[in-house]
Amino acid sequence: MFVTHRILLFTAASLCALILFFSGPAFAQTPFYQGKTITLIVGLSPGGTGDLRIKATLPYLTKYIPGNPNIVAQYVTGAGGRTAANQMYKQVKPDGLTIGNPGASVVTNAVLGAAGVEYDVDKFIYLGSPDTIVH
Repeated sequence: MFVTHRILLFTAASLCALILFFSGPAFAQTPFYQGKTITLIVGLSPGGTGDLRIKATLPYLTKYIPGNPNIVAQYVTGAGGRTAANQMYKQVKPDGLTIGNPGASVVTNAVLGAAGVEYDVDKFIYLGSPDTIVH
């Protein structure tokens, strides 16, 4: 019985020594967004209160996203944000380099079955609230 425990202890110690001495150094990965550009698809026209809010937010996004990526706003106007939502759904690759701000009516239009809705509202990932009054 004593010999079995001794062999087991020796095997465990040898395994730990092998892992510690022969494992390579672990280096931190570079941030995913470093040197990349994020496209922000905006479902309203430039110039106005909504656009001012977006332009005020861009420096903070750049500052607090790891890697400090460039962020470019792309304005896709029309149909109360449905055009922007359709573009995001049909043309944007799911690579994490596109953010959308199509407008508050995107969810409502999809649920009510409004004309021109070509996107599946359940396929989007939501961050925040589309309503500025009730969060």
